[in-house]
Amino acid sequence: MQITSFDDLKTAGLAEPEPQRLLILLLRADPGPDGKAVTRKGVTRGRGTLTPVMATDLELTPRLNLAAIIEEADSLGEPWQLMMVSSLGGRNGHMPTTEDAGGYLEGMVQAVREGHDLSRYAVFDRAGSPVKLQAED
Repeated sequence: MQITSFDDLKTAGLAEPEPQRLLILLLRADPGPDGKAVTRKGVTRGRGTLTPVMATDLELTPRLNLAAIIEEADSLGEPWQLMMVSSLGGRNGHMPTTEDAGGYLEGMVQAVREGHDLSRYAVFDRAGSPVKLQAED
């Protein structure tokens, strides 16, 4: 299945045989010296930096929706533009716990801070559209 939206990611996760916990990292996208935005229409434009704003984990359920995630994130007051997402699968029908997710979330934060390749993660804008990030050489 090709992921073309946050809803596609949710559908794919719900189809997995084991329960899934979403790992979410909200990112602030700051423009680079050329003043261009980091992303536009789902494609990286210009140069810029990504800064982790908030990391959280949520049980993937049919009721989970992007609007609720955005509303909760915005209530914290810290501006963000992108959402980096991964998932953690359960075992033997048991949902992974928040404690299980902690190390993986920290790894996501470190990957952004250290400028690692982020292509293994799904990245979406606030509308739930996929965004492709490209590391600067």
